[in-house]
Amino acid sequence: MSDALTTKSLTDLHLDPLVKVGPVSHIGIVVKDVEEAVRFYSGTFGVGPFEIVEFDAAKTEYFHSYGKSATPKFKAALCYSGDFFIELVQVTEGETVHTKFFGQHGEGLQHLCFMVEKTDEVLAKLSTRGIKPVLDYRFSSGEGATKSTIREVYLNTHEFAGGTTVQLLERTTG
Repeated sequence: MSDALTTKSLTDLHLDPLVKVGPVSHIGIVVKDVEEAVRFYSGTFGVGPFEIVEFDAAKTEYFHSYGKSATPKFKAALCYSGDFFIELVQVTEGETVHTKFFGQHGEGLQHLCFMVEKTDEVLAKLSTRGIKPVLDYRFSSGEGATKSTIREVYLNTHEFAGGTTVQLLERTTG
């Protein structure tokens, strides 16, 4: 009987990355109805608990979709596993990369998010390879000592290998 699995090391490619991202923060799944999706993942696979948050882009420092100011609203259901989380996203008003994805593919895995530091420096390096933001926004969360500023940037990586959008997330505290 032969092995069903064959392993090939890619270390011989000696890849020198253009940028070095941090750990995976989360995956984003675009859904038609966030409550229905929570019931499915919880009731079928025991995933949870989920926390549902509502996001209003009009209350952000800025929100740019495809280079233009926008004010969509959406619901997100978050389920944590350590520092990693699953995000179920339902846009309730306006247009975003999520609605574009939904229009082209229906529900499904839309983005993979990595933590980064110095987002502007990372974006400058990525731009040399034609990788650019399609969604860029910043908002604050919490108060006092727990206040943090969050910047999220979705990239046009779906046009390259793998067909998935990469999101960068930078969190600064204080």
